[in-house]
Amino acid sequence: MIWIAWLGAALAAPEMIPASAADLVGRTAPAFDAEMLDGGTFSLENERGTPIVLSFWASWCGPCRLELPALDALQKTRDDITIYAVNVDRDPNRARGFLKQVPMELPVVWDPDSIALGQYDVLSMPTMFLIDENGTVKFRKTGFSQQNGLKELEAALAELTGQ
Repeated sequence: MIWIAWLGAALAAPEMIPASAADLVGRTAPAFDAEMLDGGTFSLENERGTPIVLSFWASWCGPCRLELPALDALQKTRDDITIYAVNVDRDPNRARGFLKQVPMELPVVWDPDSIALGQYDVLSMPTMFLIDENGTVKFRKTGFSQQNGLKELEAALAELTGQ
């Protein structure tokens, strides 16, 4: 009988859905600070003024092995954006091992406590976000397809930058 009352209350109260379940596209990107894998500190607030891409990845993620080199190649052709690879492994040695197998030059932000992961509501890897120069999330993509590559990101970049 109690479960019936609970179910009725849950169904009657849509305002109980956590705000984090809402899509971030069109909203201000959650600010966070984190260590860089090889030293230094990343601060999203310091990135205002230029579009950035955040790509969340983990050492155990198969599609990340394809997406990160593609993002690295894209970064080498675009000086109007900055791409950051946000690693969520708890152990930095796993990330470093991955990077020995999948070489890239993207700056790696380390999120071992999943702070940014939670703020961005990332549920699977890889997940990327395009954030405009004002700090607004313009695009979100989960997963990576060899067939489509970065076409969707490039379309979103073209819309944002005109290139």
